Amino acid sequence: MARVEIFDDRTCRLGEGPYYDERTDRVWWVDILGRRLLWRTFGAATAGEVVVGAHVGAVVPDTSGGLVVCLPPGPAHLPVAPDAGEVTPTPLAHYPPSPASWPALRSNDAKADPSGRLWLGTMAYDETPGAGALYRLDPGATRLRTMVERVTISNGLGWSPTEPRMYYIDTPTRRVDVFDYDAGTGEIANRRPFAVVDRGHPDGLCVDAEGGVWVALWNGSAVLRFSPTGELERTVPVPAPRVTSCTFAGPDLDTLVITTAASETDDGAGGRTYAYRLGDVVGLPVHRFALTPEPSS
Repeated sequence: MARVEIFDDRTCRLGEGPYYDERTDRVWWVDILGRRLLWRTFGAATAGEVVVGAHVGAVVPDTSGGLVVCLPPGPAHLPVAPDAGEVTPTPLAHYPPSPASWPALRSNDAKADPSGRLWLGTMAYDETPGAGALYRLDPGATRLRTMVERVTISNGLGWSPTEPRMYYIDTPTRRVDVFDYDAGTGEIANRRPFAVVDRGHPDGLCVDAEGGVWVALWNGSAVLRFSPTGELERTVPVPAPRVTSCTFAGPDLDTLVITTAASETDDGAGGRTYAYRLGDVVGLPVHRFALTPEPSS
């Protein structure tokens, strides 16, 4: 692919959170406000749609072949990744109760870390500043642990393959931040700016095998690549203004799949899912949530 092309032409109200499952050759993503999961095989023209009975902020694979879906009350589980139809996931945990005076919240972006923990964030429907948070769910746990408080729009997550780092986006800050990350304990510390975005707002992100950080730009019509030291190195233009997230896909993990959201002024380009063959950069396999802790050796 010499340019960005349409990977899937189904229109999402708010497409988000793509990932590639190398076990099945499927790319999965969500339509948050459309209350559905979507998938398409990378190497063939097969696709499916799964209806979820609530706004679904993210979908994350687990180690056994099922899915974790992040719903307004918290994460829930599907033991098998379905092909189509309507599903009722089983709750795994619930967000801590909010004061009655707070606005209504929902899940937003989520990912599993390299050790199998689930990280998931929240935001207010009306985007009230500081109403959201970033949480962690450990394998086998039934309670969420609050990791970052006073978040407005909890968004992109990623982990460096070369350094003990976790990347994180709270969209209105217009920054990508980085934490020191302990893979053994799941603790994070020393939050600091990694990169500043001067067009649009940073949304979802992914990390490549060299440690480069790819950031989708809401109202920015592009995906940016930052070097491991935070310098802007590449811009991939996207024919939709509201670019929401990205992932590496394909057997060689050399194609960037990009989700977008619909808008009233994008002439139908928004809400579609796009692909861009990079050629010189490859990604990393998706991390999976572990439902139960690994046995002690």
